[in-house]
Amino acid sequence: MSKLVRIFIGGCLLLGLVISPISAAAQYDYLSPEKINAKIKDISGKNKDISKLHTLAVTPGGRDVILLELGQKKGNNRAILVVANMEADYPISSEAALKLADNLTTEWKDNLDNYTWYIVACANPDGYANYFSTPLYTNFGNAKKVNNDNDDAVDEDGPDDLNKDGFVTMMRYKHPEGLWITVEDNPFLMKLADSEKGETGLYRMKQEGLDNDGDGEINEDGFGGVNPGLNFPHRFKHYTGTNGLWAASEEESRGLLTFAFDHPEIAMVVVLGRNNTLAEVPPSNNKSKATKDKYKLPGWMARNLGIDPKQEFPISELVEMGREFTGNPNLDEDTILRFLNVGAAVNPNKRDLIYWEKITEEYNEFMEEASLDGKRLSSPEFSPGSVAEWAYYQYGVPTFCMDFWTLPEPEKKEEEKDSLALTPEKIENMTTEEFLALGEEKIDEFLKSSGAPSQYSAKMIMSALEGGMMTTKRMAKMMKKMKKEDDSGGVDETDETLFAMRPEAFLEWKEYQHPTLGTVEIGGMVPYSTVTPPADKVDELIDKQIPFLIKLTEKLPAITISNVEVEKKASGVYKIDAWVTNSGLMPYPTYQGKRCQGPTPMIVTISGKSLKFLEGKERIVIPILGGSGGVKKLSWLINGKDGGKVELKISGPSIGSHTQSVTLKGGAK
Repeated sequence: MSKLVRIFIGGCLLLGLVISPISAAAQYDYLSPEKINAKIKDISGKNKDISKLHTLAVTPGGRDVILLELGQKKGNNRAILVVANMEADYPISSEAALKLADNLTTEWKDNLDNYTWYIVACANPDGYANYFSTPLYTNFGNAKKVNNDNDDAVDEDGPDDLNKDGFVTMMRYKHPEGLWITVEDNPFLMKLADSEKGETGLYRMKQEGLDNDGDGEINEDGFGGVNPGLNFPHRFKHYTGTNGLWAASEEESRGLLTFAFDHPEIAMVVVLGRNNTLAEVPPSNNKSKATKDKYKLPGWMARNLGIDPKQEFPISELVEMGREFTGNPNLDEDTILRFLNVGAAVNPNKRDLIYWEKITEEYNEFMEEASLDGKRLSSPEFSPGSVAEWAYYQYGVPTFCMDFWTLPEPEKKEEEKDSLALTPEKIENMTTEEFLALGEEKIDEFLKSSGAPSQYSAKMIMSALEGGMMTTKRMAKMMKKMKKEDDSGGVDETDETLFAMRPEAFLEWKEYQHPTLGTVEIGGMVPYSTVTPPADKVDELIDKQIPFLIKLTEKLPAITISNVEVEKKASGVYKIDAWVTNSGLMPYPTYQGKRCQGPTPMIVTISGKSLKFLEGKERIVIPILGGSGGVKKLSWLINGKDGGKVELKISGPSIGSHTQSVTLKGGAK
C-alpha cells in the first residue's frame, strides 16, 4: 500500500481518534476556492488600514489567485511570503493560511509593526476545486485543456464512476501478466508480487473508467490539465502531462514568480502543504547532474596544475584531477560539479545547515510542548518543479515547509537481534565523535547490512562527517529511507495494523461487468482520504502549530551597526571604524542565496557634508554576514570638518535599514 495510506492512518493513530476518514472529510466544512477568496476579501475589507489585495493570476477555469498583503505600509519592513495549497493536495493548508491572516489582524497585530505578510491562501484554485467535485476523484490539475494522448480530441477519455457510488476508485482484474496480489488475510489491501519470495502476480490495476474514445486505452486523456505546483523552474521536469510545456508556463506559477521578483523585500518563504522541512532538514545526499559535456577548471587551479585555463575537460577527467589535486580518493562527480558551481543545486548548502538544524531543534521542542511530538513518518519527497525548492535554491531566501499533521512511525515487532549490532536508530542518537570512534571496519559492516549502495564506503562517510557535510541524524534518516525503498514491493505490518483500525478508508472490492475488460472488481482507497484529518481535530491541529510561524520571523537576520569608533589622526583627518553585526540566527543572505545571487546584498554607506575619502569607499557591499553574532569590521580614513556629523547606514530590501550618526572629534563616541 502506498506511503500516503500510512501517512493518513498513522496520523489518526497518533491523535487517538476513532472517527472514520470518510465521515471526517464530509463533516469538516473546508472552504471552496470561491469561499476562500470571499473570506480573504472580507478580512481585507475589515482591515483596510493594514491590508491590500493583489490578483496574481486568473486561472484557465476563470478563478482569481489572490494574495493578501498585511502590514503597516512603512515601506521599510521585511516581508514573509506564505504560499498554501500550491499543489492542491492538502486542504488543511488553506484553512491554516486563513487562520494566520485572521490572527495577524487580531492577536498578532503587533507583528505587523516589523513585518509585512504576503499570504496566498489558495495558490492552485482550479486544482483545489476538484476536491469539491462529484464524483470525487484525485485531480490536482488546473482547467487547462491538455491533449495527453496527442490525438485530435482533448479531455475526451477521463475517469468514470461506473458503480455510481460517488467515488472514482480503482479497478482490478485478473490477467496472465498481472503484477498485483491481495495481502494475505486482508483482501482489501493490494501489494506488488515479489518474485524473490515466490509470489506470482494475479491482477492488473487501472483507475475506474471506460475506453470513452474507442482507442483501446482507458482514462488516457482525462479532465484537468497542468498542476502549477509542479511548474516552477528549479528541477522542472519536461515532457509530462501534468507539469506544463515549460517552466512558469502557467498563469498561477508565473504570477507568483513575478510578484516575488517585484518584491525584493521578501526575506522568507513559507510553504504550507504536505511537506515538512521543519521537522527534518531535507536530505543532503542527492546527486547533481552535469549540464554540459565539458568544463573548464577555475583559473587559479589550472595555473597551479600547469594547465591551459581555456582548456575544457569531461567531468570524468575532472574527477580524477580533483582526486589527485586534493589527495581525496572519495571525490565524486557531484562534489566536482558543486565545486565548479555548475548544475542545479540539489542539496541544502552545508553552511546553511547549521542554522536550519537549530530551527529544526526548536520546532521539535515546540511540537513536544504542544503534545504533537512523537516518531514521525517522513513527509513526501519534493516534487520536481516545486515552489519550495525554487524559493530556496533560486530565489535564495530561507524557505520552510510546514504540514499540520503529526505522522507517527508504527511500533515495530521486537526481533531477536544482536544487541550490539549497529542500527539507524542507534546511530541517530550518537555524536559524530562517537560514530567515528567505531572505526572503518565496523562502519563498513553497518553500511553493507543497511543495504547502502556500493559507492558508499566507510571512508567517504567518515570524511563527510568530519567535514560537516553529513551528521549522524541525517545519515540515519538516509539509511532508514534506503531500507523502506528496499521493502517497497510489499505491504508491511504498518498497513495491516492501521487498516484494522481504519477500514472505512477503503471500499470493498465488488464485481462489475466492464464492456471491454470483462469481469472486474471496483474498490480500494477513498479519494482524498489520505489528506483530510478527522474533522474534530482540524482546528486544533492548526491552532497549536500556526504560532511557530511567528517564531520563525524571530530567526531572521537582525543587522545593526553595533559599535563605531572615531579617532582623530591629524587636523581634519579622522579614522572611523564601524562593526556591522548580525544578532539574528540566520545569515544574510543564505549561503545558497549568495551562490545563486538572488537576494540583493546589504549596502553600507557613509555620508556627511564636505567629506573627502582618503581610504575606504563611500558605498561598501557586504556579500554575506554570518548569523548568530556574525560581525564585519569596516574602516575609513576621511577628511572632514571638526565637529561635523557623519551618518552610517546599512540597507537592503529584505533586511530593512539601520542608521547611526557620529561626530568628527577626538576619541570614541
